Amino acid sequence: MANEMDPNSNQPAPDQDARLYVPINDAENITIFVKTSSSKEYCFSKFPGEDHFHLLMHGEIVVTNGHDLHCVDCALRHGFLTRDRLNWQHQSRS
Repeated sequence: MANEMDPNSNQPAPDQDARLYVPINDAENITIFVKTSSSKEYCFSKFPGEDHFHLLMHGEIVVTNGHDLHCVDCALRHGFLTRDRLNWQHQSRS
């Protein structure tokens, strides 16, 4: 699939930008860090179709929206991160 990374490579598919963005309206509430401990901590979200929370690994990029920890995939799925470089232009006007 064109939007996926090769699991054996650190390079994105040729047609995909590897950059991620925090939606402009949520930038104050989001914190991003690298997990540097080997303590057992779990993503706050479950993958679709699974009934368990998945383990966050040492060295993994973690996204918080307050006190809840999310892996990058779940943060993208819930809208805490986006691949939309122009997200600030696509926000609904209130």
